[in-house]
Amino acid sequence: METLKVEANYRSDMSKGHMKKLRKQGYVTGSVFGRDVEPVPIELKLDDLARQAKHAEAGIKSLIELKIKGGPKKLDGLVILKDFYKDPLSRKVLDVQFQRVNLKEKVSVDVPIVLVGEAVGAKEGGIVEQPLDELHVSCLPTDIPPRIEVDITNLAIGSHIRVADLSVPDTLEVLTDPDILVCTCVPPHVHRAEEAVEVEAPAEGAEGGAGEEASKAEQTE
Repeated sequence: METLKVEANYRSDMSKGHMKKLRKQGYVTGSVFGRDVEPVPIELKLDDLARQAKHAEAGIKSLIELKIKGGPKKLDGLVILKDFYKDPLSRKVLDVQFQRVNLKEKVSVDVPIVLVGEAVGAKEGGIVEQPLDELHVSCLPTDIPPRIEVDITNLAIGSHIRVADLSVPDTLEVLTDPDILVCTCVPPHVHRAEEAVEVEAPAEGAEGGAGEEASKAEQTE
């Protein structure tokens, strides 16, 4: 697996003022955690990581060689991107979480599920729905796949694919419940009926409001 190289600065100033200054300069905050070690606060620019991940086979799921400058001791090491947090309005990444890894120890990660092909049911007018878009797995850091591809070519109207039906490499241990639905193909009229119910449903409090008005009218009479 290709290893990305990223540099970060040790973050000693935890004040809100420093955080605002960082974000104006294009930095995001973050932390590095691992078993039996204290979390390390960092600050970094994501641009370089994004550029490298774009050209790597495993993408953002690649191993990362993280170099941390300015810390009280040597804090460099291999990590994986474990999680990130976005501003709910701007959708900009505000904070990232890295996990230290040992190449000989398994880690648990979420891998994107990508549907491949055109379902036979879709050709007949059906609608493909995908309730599950990530698979929780355990594997060695070097075996983390960029995605799990699911061939839906033979997915007919009324049929479905569950986690237990997925074909995954032997290097992965699937932790997601095997009975969970990955995708299904529903008849077009069912899909439209569900949309109609959502549109016609009264706004919260509307029914109560009408009842109160009627009650007031009766009292007036």
